Amino acid sequence: MTEPEKKAIELIKKYCIDSPAQLNLEEIANAEYLIIEERNTNSYQGRINFNDEYGLISINKNIQEHGAKRFTIAHEMGHFFNEKEKRFNKHSCNIIDIYGKKIHESNANKFAAELLMHRPWFNDLIRNRPVSMELMKEIAEALGVSLTAAAFRYVEIGQYPVALIMCRDGKVQWSYINEYFPLKWIPNGYQVREESSAYDYFHSKEVQTCDDLVPVHTWFSDDKNCNSSDYLYEQNVVIQNYQSVLTLLWSAK
Repeated sequence: MTEPEKKAIELIKKYCIDSPAQLNLEEIANAEYLIIEERNTNSYQGRINFNDEYGLISINKNIQEHGAKRFTIAHEMGHFFNEKEKRFNKHSCNIIDIYGKKIHESNANKFAAELLMHRPWFNDLIRNRPVSMELMKEIAEALGVSLTAAAFRYVEIGQYPVALIMCRDGKVQWSYINEYFPLKWIPNGYQVREESSAYDYFHSKEVQTCDDLVPVHTWFSDDKNCNSSDYLYEQNVVIQNYQSVLTLLWSAK
C-alpha cells in the first residue's frame, strides 16, 4: 500500500466514515482548514494553494459532471495531505495532469481513488460480478465518481484483468492496462479500426453498447504478443462532454 493511500485511510478512520454515503468532502475539507471555491475558468480543472496548515482549493465552475467535480476536489486534497510538510506550494491541474505520469499527480490520484473508492467499499460492489461497462456505471453511481474514475479503479484492483482506452477524433488518447492483462502495448495516436464499435462514433454511426467479440489486432496490432487468432470482449460508452469513446476490453479466453 502506498503512502498516499495510507493517508486517505487515516482520514477515513479519523472521521469515522463507515460507508460512501457518509463521505462528505466539503465537511472534511473545512475541518482540515481547506476552503473550496468554484471559479469560472478554462485554464485548469483544479488548483490548490497551501502551506503546512491550511489551503485554498479552486475548482473549475464549468465541470458539469458531479463525479468528476468530486474527484477533482479529492485530487487537490491529495496534494495537500501528501505534500503539506513541504514549503508553501501551489498546484494547477488540468484533465491531462490528473491522468498523467508526474509523481505528485500520480500520488494525488492514489489519494483521491482510495478516499472516494475505499478498497473495502469497492470490493463489496464488484464481488462475484462479471466485468462489464454496466458494472462500471453502477460503481460510479454508488461511490459518486465519474465513469472513467470507476473504470480506472477497476483496472487497478478489480477481479479480472482489463484494459481501458479513451479515444477522440478516431485516435487513442490514452490507455490504462492491468498488469495481468495479456497485451500491453497500444500507442497514443493509434487509429481506431473498423472492427471496433468505437469506430462507428467517429463516423456518425450509432455505437453498439453491448459487449462484442473483436480480434486482438483491432487494438493491439503493434504488441509483440498479438496473436491474430485471439479475441477480446469489447464494450464502449460515449463520453459526450469530451466527444470521446471509453472502451473496456477483457480476455475472451
